[in-house]
Amino acid sequence: MPRLSNFSPWKNRPTADLRGGTRIPCEIRLTLMTLDSAHPFYEPCLVVLVNPQGCGVKFGRPLEIGTRVRLEGLHAKRSVTARVVNCISLGEYEKFWLLGLALDEPGNVWGIEEPPEDWNTNEPGYER
Repeated sequence: MPRLSNFSPWKNRPTADLRGGTRIPCEIRLTLMTLDSAHPFYEPCLVVLVNPQGCGVKFGRPLEIGTRVRLEGLHAKRSVTARVVNCISLGEYEKFWLLGLALDEPGNVWGIEEPPEDWNTNEPGYER
């Protein structure tokens, strides 16, 4: 389970300019699988940035925007579904891509024990 230090750079930070909540850098090793039965795969990935709306994932191949995926191996052996909203090459010499994933059901699925205040919401289905 990811753990944050006592230093909280997001406290007292204006939230109006943040997309979907403060983004927190992390390293969470998970498995990413496609929900497209025509092009199945099940491969390891590294989540490098999280917020309640989604995440940034370092992955070994590009995926098309709109691809539906499942992340498996979250705390408490939970999985979540998401869709690819961005795919950026990490460079000519590094054969990885940064995938932007939008969660189907927003929430603190990452196990962040003390999330920033802007992660709070009263919307139905939101998990803190």
